[in-house]
Amino acid sequence: MEFTSSAEKAFRRLPQAVRRRFSAAFELLWQDPRRGRPGCDVRRLSGAANAWRLRVGDYRGIYAIEGSKIVFTRFGHRKDVYRS
Repeated sequence: MEFTSSAEKAFRRLPQAVRRRFSAAFELLWQDPRRGRPGCDVRRLSGAANAWRLRVGDYRGIYAIEGSKIVFTRFGHRKDVYRS
């Protein structure tokens, strides 16, 4: 699992409780990044070839699957994260 530099900064800016919930979801995401399950709400994003989102409460993590790697490109509140 990798983070772009901007995603890493955005992740550090999230509230601590949200970071903890994302960390727990990362463990589940690692097992199968394309399949959602309790504690790991995953959906493919429309309009992008290889973009997925991980939902944790009102926050989202946007990622791409590159071979066996998961690369997070953005983190943020749901009202802001989808804006380019």
